[in-house]
Amino acid sequence: MIDPRLFFLKRLSILFLVCSALFLFGNNFFSLSDPDEVFYSLTAHEMAAKNEWMTPLIFGQPQFEKPPLTYWLLEIAFKAWGESPFTARLFPAVFASLGVMAVYFLGLMGFKDERKAFLSALVLATGAFYAGMGKTVFTDMIFSVFILCAITMFVWGITDQRGKGLGIIGFYVFCALGTLTKGPLGFVVPQAAVIFFLLYQRQINFLKNWWVLAGIALYLVIALPWYIFIYAKFGQSFIHEFFYNDHWRRFLEAEHRGNDHWYFYLMTMVTGLFPWSFLLLASWVDLFKRLKSSVTFIDYLALSWIFAVLIVFQAAHSKLASYILPLFPALALMTGNFLGNCLSQVQHRKKIQHLLCMSFGVLAVLGIVVIAGHKVYHHYISSLSPMYFLSSSLIVLSGLGVTLAFQERFQAALYVLALSLCPIFLTAFMVRTDLEGFVSSHEASEYIPQRSMGTVTVLTSKANARGIRYYTGQDVAVVDYSGKPFFSPHPVPILDTTDRIMDVLGKQRLTLGVIRKVAYRDILKNFSHRFHITLLKIIGYDYVVSIEALKPS
Repeated sequence: MIDPRLFFLKRLSILFLVCSALFLFGNNFFSLSDPDEVFYSLTAHEMAAKNEWMTPLIFGQPQFEKPPLTYWLLEIAFKAWGESPFTARLFPAVFASLGVMAVYFLGLMGFKDERKAFLSALVLATGAFYAGMGKTVFTDMIFSVFILCAITMFVWGITDQRGKGLGIIGFYVFCALGTLTKGPLGFVVPQAAVIFFLLYQRQINFLKNWWVLAGIALYLVIALPWYIFIYAKFGQSFIHEFFYNDHWRRFLEAEHRGNDHWYFYLMTMVTGLFPWSFLLLASWVDLFKRLKSSVTFIDYLALSWIFAVLIVFQAAHSKLASYILPLFPALALMTGNFLGNCLSQVQHRKKIQHLLCMSFGVLAVLGIVVIAGHKVYHHYISSLSPMYFLSSSLIVLSGLGVTLAFQERFQAALYVLALSLCPIFLTAFMVRTDLEGFVSSHEASEYIPQRSMGTVTVLTSKANARGIRYYTGQDVAVVDYSGKPFFSPHPVPILDTTDRIMDVLGKQRLTLGVIRKVAYRDILKNFSHRFHITLLKIIGYDYVVSIEALKPS
């Protein structure tokens, strides 16, 4: 008989290798992207330059869009290992890996089934959205993992009487860390999930003990000092920006109007768990059928978890896919539970066979679309070889997976499905030099003199203002005749009239700009009679221009 501890170590080793390959490999290949990765990195860069730990800074001024914990992690990484895309993405990758391990341990406690726990962790790690966020500088991955860890500690406390006290204390510690990452939602979301679960289970009395009071006290000790410090220093300007503009206003107004639909988060959940989407949908159908008969501990927990996240974010008009990243561990647990049941119950073997064939069929179709769509993307990449690699890889994986499914080697087929992201990520690395100009200001910034060569004001569009500032250190001014400000205020001039643009141009012998096509046309139209305007290069969506006053005739 094989020692269960060897199975445990084997599974952990596999998950560690998967996380290393997906979340760490290639993080230095792409420059930091606009507008969000450079936003967080720029703030940490400016804080590190001034050795500032309490007040987030951007463009040399305080900014209160997010609490400081993500900036602290970035600042630590920059000071320890220098600034690079890899160090900026290091902590999101580490947290993504911790999240996968946390799902594994949560599954062990909730399922009492090692295979279900492992499959849940594998689904989470290899789901497209989670894997992508694990390679991106956002607060959302760190925030999501704190929520996951809080719920994991709660499950420990409720399933193991010996760990009740530490479980409750740990729950509130992670709530506090979440609050320092993204605000009060770090408390609201996990607390709501726990309350919904306890109400479902009719165990609300679990919260009536001294450990809960001690946990809340510790939560306040950890989470409140930064808020008190910032309020004492900045007063109503902090309250208005952080609580009104970045929380209440996002609830009332859509920052991204195209996302403000009732079905947006539903589509995000289904597509975000690719290539496991069909299996996720099947797990929902399966759970619906079991609602009146065999609902398990994990079923109740996952439903409470998903409901808590959706009830907070669905009603808000500002919707982003990253907002609901905290519920993806619950989706993975549901899917892992369903897969475990299918693998262990003979009556479900045909069902999983059909679902696997459908999933691999999607891969094959995607491979065909990649080739059929070459007329679209050949304008963006210099060689089609990477796309042929992607297409053939997806088709080969699909064929292998279908073969294994028909041979009823379902676990092997699941491992093949888990490999689906690998050729996609590898193709992205292969075409990175072609695509980087569309997502990052790094290449365009090479046309701008660094601050050591003197301070200038660079004309930008809103989308790349942060990137140009981060990569060059120069002052920027945004050319935008619509006059629409940033949703979260930045201390950056918005040049919305000809006179305001003229005021900047008149103060500099030579002005450089990294602007979008519309702004370039506006400048040509309004200033070509007084300035020599040279288009240096088009990089992605950006027009790199130089503007120099004409000599008097």
